Amino acid sequence: MRLRKVCVSRFPGGCVAITAPTNSAATKTPAAAGFIPEIQGLRTIALLLVATFHIWFDRVSGGVDIFLLISAYLMTRSLTARAEAGRYTRPIGFLAKKFARLLPAAAAVILLTLVATVVLLPANTWEGNAGDAVASALYVENFRLQAATVDYFAANDALASPFQHFWSLSIQGQVFVAWAFLHLLGELVARTTKIPVRWVLLAGFLIIFGVSLARSVWLTEFNQVYAYFDTWSRLWEFAAGSLLALVHPWIRIPRALRAIMSWVGIAGVLSCGFLLPVASSFPGYAALWPVVSAGLIILSSGGEAPAGVGRVLAAPVLARIGNYTYALYLTHWPVLVFFLNQQGINHVDAWQGLVVLILATVVAVVVVRLVERPAASWVAKPRTAAMASPVTKRVISWIRDVGWRAPAVIATSLALVFGGFAAITAQLERVRLENLELIQSADISALGANAPLDAEFEMPLQDPAYVKDDWVNVGPDCAPDDPYRSALCFEILPEGGTTERLILTIGNSHSTQFTGALLEVVERHPTWELRTRVAPGCNFSLYLQVEEPDDCAVMWNNASAFIADNNPDMVVVYATWWGPGYGDIRVDGIEEWLVAMRLVAPATEFVVVRDNPRLDISPFDCAVDLGFDDVNCYGQFEQADQSAWQKELESLGNTTWVDLTDAICPGSFCAPMRGGVVTYLDDNHLTETYARTLAQHLADILNPSVSWWPSDAYAGELIDRTPGGGIQDRLNK
Repeated sequence: MRLRKVCVSRFPGGCVAITAPTNSAATKTPAAAGFIPEIQGLRTIALLLVATFHIWFDRVSGGVDIFLLISAYLMTRSLTARAEAGRYTRPIGFLAKKFARLLPAAAAVILLTLVATVVLLPANTWEGNAGDAVASALYVENFRLQAATVDYFAANDALASPFQHFWSLSIQGQVFVAWAFLHLLGELVARTTKIPVRWVLLAGFLIIFGVSLARSVWLTEFNQVYAYFDTWSRLWEFAAGSLLALVHPWIRIPRALRAIMSWVGIAGVLSCGFLLPVASSFPGYAALWPVVSAGLIILSSGGEAPAGVGRVLAAPVLARIGNYTYALYLTHWPVLVFFLNQQGINHVDAWQGLVVLILATVVAVVVVRLVERPAASWVAKPRTAAMASPVTKRVISWIRDVGWRAPAVIATSLALVFGGFAAITAQLERVRLENLELIQSADISALGANAPLDAEFEMPLQDPAYVKDDWVNVGPDCAPDDPYRSALCFEILPEGGTTERLILTIGNSHSTQFTGALLEVVERHPTWELRTRVAPGCNFSLYLQVEEPDDCAVMWNNASAFIADNNPDMVVVYATWWGPGYGDIRVDGIEEWLVAMRLVAPATEFVVVRDNPRLDISPFDCAVDLGFDDVNCYGQFEQADQSAWQKELESLGNTTWVDLTDAICPGSFCAPMRGGVVTYLDDNHLTETYARTLAQHLADILNPSVSWWPSDAYAGELIDRTPGGGIQDRLNK
């Protein structure tokens, strides 16, 4: 037996070390050794399917699933052959070489994509894309997409991240690491138990296949978008490739049957994206289609079958294209995203798609020839033999197995990506600070909700790069020893320690955003104190209403105790909440709670706020893409009649109903910008700047019933009392 290294492609897993029998057995078991040209062709076909379906059909082809199978097949085939030859898997060295081959091209495309992001995309996308760039380089982009619950099948690819396709490479990278150590573990078990290593690995990968497939089917049914990027739900596809590599040498298939299998397999590969309901079934049991189809082709390969599809897949032209499959996979998606964005379209036609494919191919060829091949050649240079004593021979052997070139290539690639990330974040911070200074120096009494409805503004006061950060700063955390403290507890204390007015806000993120209107007044009164108690998604709850109190219940319970013990001057709560699809509805239990609070704090003024509309779109994101004057970016809504609810609450005494809907969305239309200020930062939260422009509208409602609340919200000097929130503090950082 002899060991030789064969590179069939530069796609992940493309280089394999194989044992080639020198006797006649090689002709009897072709699948056990040697170069399999059909795999190169199959991978090329899979890549062309991925690019074609992404560009022209907005569908998933199943080609990525074939990549996953092939990468595991080649990896297990190589490592098992080494193990059976008596050579243990050395995970560190194996992985160093693997990622030294993969990262240079990936880093080059990531950097090019970051440059294109800054040049071609609006500033509000920079931060997200910079984060995606780092996640892609670290092979964790699938986790980031999971956390963001990105819909891979969304209709508008122009709004997608240009790094979104790195999800599959991330999963592959994670599996490469896991598989290398699993192979070593299997080899150690085989050595200890005297069981052949192939049988040990077969049992291990069979377990992984069954457990992962079961999880994949369940999670796809339960949450398909999350499952699509889930590593655990994809392991069975890799395990299938490893199982195929382990049993392939044992399988003898007649020539005629191999020909049939190959044609059935290629038919399955080509038809998968057209016939399967991918958007509702991947990556569950439906992903068996491309996996089994590719498996049939591999099983039918490696021997003479003139009537089979192997001769097509082994064609030299597919082999040559295969040298660029990895780079083309890296480039096709960002080129598509940038093209759609620049053309202002959601889909390409036939000719536009051809332009995208040509551009992606040109960039891929440049990356291969200028980056990937030179880096691979440099890493592959022979190393000088190291001198070592017998005591350190084994350690030196492991060190030499890794070498220094591969780690250097990996470190350089990552350093370049992190450098790009640092440059973008530094530029973003500069833009944000400049915009923050501009906002804080602006006279908002004439902007936003205070501007006439017919006032015309070309662009908003906020820079697009700043809008997502335009969220109210409600002060520092409450003191650690605060007996009323809850998970999210903030306070703005009076100057000099003497409190003239104590105001408390309670609720969820909408209660937090409302403090912007309060802060515009509170910060003009140095002796006023503002305390905020919130919990995510928390409308109303009491400790006694749940078996095990969560953050929401604890927050309401502690806030109720605070009211009873401190009798604040004002308490602000939301009396309605906006449910998706059916407008705003009453908050259950809030009336009974108000009655109870009136008994323990009879002098407290209670302000009950009507929730602002939740929209079907994000007006701001739409406006960045289409323009702030585009009517398609105006959110619309229908609001329920809450006049009876208002009367019930106000009849309790010392209770004021606040409805700012008309100031936020006049005429039931929510514009992305009003009075030169961005209104919503997403589909339901107001920017702090716009919330502050609501201060006068709030004063017009409160002053008649709460005499101490000023009639002129903008009278007096504005003093920022939020540590780290002042513009000068941030500029000095």
